Amino acid sequence: MDKWLYEYNISHQNIKHPLIFWPAVVLFVISTIGLLWSIKLIDIFQTISSPLLNLGLIFISATIIYYFIISKILAVGMIPFIISLVAFFLWLETIDYPIISLLVGMNITSLYGLFRGRKQNSNLASLWNDIQMIIIGPLWMLSMIYKKLGISK
Repeated sequence: MDKWLYEYNISHQNIKHPLIFWPAVVLFVISTIGLLWSIKLIDIFQTISSPLLNLGLIFISATIIYYFIISKILAVGMIPFIISLVAFFLWLETIDYPIISLLVGMNITSLYGLFRGRKQNSNLASLWNDIQMIIIGPLWMLSMIYKKLGISK
């Protein structure tokens, strides 16, 4: 775990606009998981009967298991975010608006925020690194908050 957080921390030491970058990380995670959420497995496998079974929920489940494997303290800290995320997607399914449009807009906005929030390394390679580290980004943010609060991970 420390290796992943260390690598993410090294590549994110020079954030020029943290008020842009940090929300962009959260928006990127929300929008990407939301796009996965919109892919229902019932559409892929006709024999599955639960409308809640989707790729987003599978991704979230795998992510929280991974969090518990690498750090129980950080995983427990991520549970409120995960529960809020699931509640948000369940609410989105009830509104009368194309969810995909909203999520694609959020995703594009978050990618722009990730790109503009950096002081240096503002190139496509650093943006690609952020995309690859979608699981680690929120965990890194929580570890930074824990560090400021004096909580050891």
